[in-house]
Amino acid sequence: MSVEAGEKFTKQLEFNLSNRSTSCDFDLAAETEAVLNSVGATSSESGGRLSFYGKDPIVPSVVRFGSMAAVALAAKALQIASIWRLRTGRSQDIQVDVRKALRRFSPFIDRKWETVNGYDGGMYSDPDNPYFALMYETKDGKWVLPTNPYPQIHLKMATLLGVPSTPDLVAKAIKQWDSEALEQAAVDAGVVMPLARPLKQILGMDVFRQGLRDFPLISVQKITESEPKPFAPNGRDPLSGIRALGLAHVIAGASIGRALALHGADALNIWAPEDWEHNVFLYTSNVGVRSATLRIKDAEARAKFMELMGGADIFYSNRRPGYLERHELTADALCKNFPGLIHAQVVYANQQGPWSDRVGFDVSTGLTMGLFCLEGSDDKPAPPPIKVVNDYVAGWLATIGVLQALKRRAVEGGSYKVVVSLSKVTLWLISMGIFDKAFAAETAGSADEHTYVAPDQFSAVTPLGLYTGVTEQVEMTETPGHYRFVLEPRGAAQPQWL
Repeated sequence: MSVEAGEKFTKQLEFNLSNRSTSCDFDLAAETEAVLNSVGATSSESGGRLSFYGKDPIVPSVVRFGSMAAVALAAKALQIASIWRLRTGRSQDIQVDVRKALRRFSPFIDRKWETVNGYDGGMYSDPDNPYFALMYETKDGKWVLPTNPYPQIHLKMATLLGVPSTPDLVAKAIKQWDSEALEQAAVDAGVVMPLARPLKQILGMDVFRQGLRDFPLISVQKITESEPKPFAPNGRDPLSGIRALGLAHVIAGASIGRALALHGADALNIWAPEDWEHNVFLYTSNVGVRSATLRIKDAEARAKFMELMGGADIFYSNRRPGYLERHELTADALCKNFPGLIHAQVVYANQQGPWSDRVGFDVSTGLTMGLFCLEGSDDKPAPPPIKVVNDYVAGWLATIGVLQALKRRAVEGGSYKVVVSLSKVTLWLISMGIFDKAFAAETAGSADEHTYVAPDQFSAVTPLGLYTGVTEQVEMTETPGHYRFVLEPRGAAQPQWL
């Protein structure tokens, strides 16, 4: 299966490049099993049946976005079901609609599925940002996608280029740079400026050969020994009694908290008072999660944060390289002081080695890992039709790893480190097959199984107003999930556990 690492993974990618698919056939159950097996789990642990409906292509993309989302959602649900069976002895069946899974993966793109009082979240604080969703050509005819939608990195990007923030002036400034020189200048400045590369080129680079090739899709490592921590008896939900502390933002990290909260965990995300988040992300990935405000670089706030850590089962984050090290929050540091902790992190590329110093978003990996060149061409890359690449899926995969660590901790004890790479997830997506472009365009929407249908939704009155959002798009007969706190004002909770 395509989740294998090493030379088999390389050969699968090379084969897909040379053999564009004109078939809708794809074994979703087998890929789900492979994902679970990669962390030491099996689908049989749920005790029930797994079924799928729908097939890619659903949108005219050359890759299997629907399958990627459906497999990740199914594997996550099976892990939840296995924990429920461990706690209660009860089995359950799971069904995933691939078409709706694709909506769950990118619910905010259409700007109508997640709203408060009828309005989508948007990014209205900086609506004309030229460093978001716009590609620019360099002096040597290459393409970059500066993606800097937050105030600090917007300012750093403008400082690097030395021009006012308008698309025409930015285009002229970028046109003066050779691509790799600009890419390195952006790395040095700590801003996001991915350079589009074909997949064939990436497969020969150190970032792949000395890192991503051999890195697991989901890395789960026991890093210290400690006493077992069985699940508490008589839990209402699969994760009742589990506490998850976050330093997460945007989607990939924050979605771990949402995934855990859906099934009963108390998820508490911490923001610094100077942090900023766009409502479009708050309305999607922060659903179900409480949040508090602490400036952890201050001694008193750090003491409170560490007090919270002492009561946590899970710590999750997706901060830029160096952040956890600077605050002494690495897996090694925390698990030494808090036995039994599960430390989960989503990173951009490699955690160590080539590109471990780079910052980026999921769309950045679309350029750097070759996806945009597949959707367009090597000379003129193009984004996928759904715009996003893998953010939510990376969070769900990390959650799968966290749930496996919880199961292991209950039996054998120990502290665990879970890592998922956005770049590796993009390569996994490509490893599932590359459609012929004409075939994808002709097949998407051509039959019921290929129709991009509306997602299932729910509404709830929240402190922010009437929230309408998307359900998980997974049918679970025993534990469909629910949110105790649907949508809370950012930073409004007290820094304490329930």
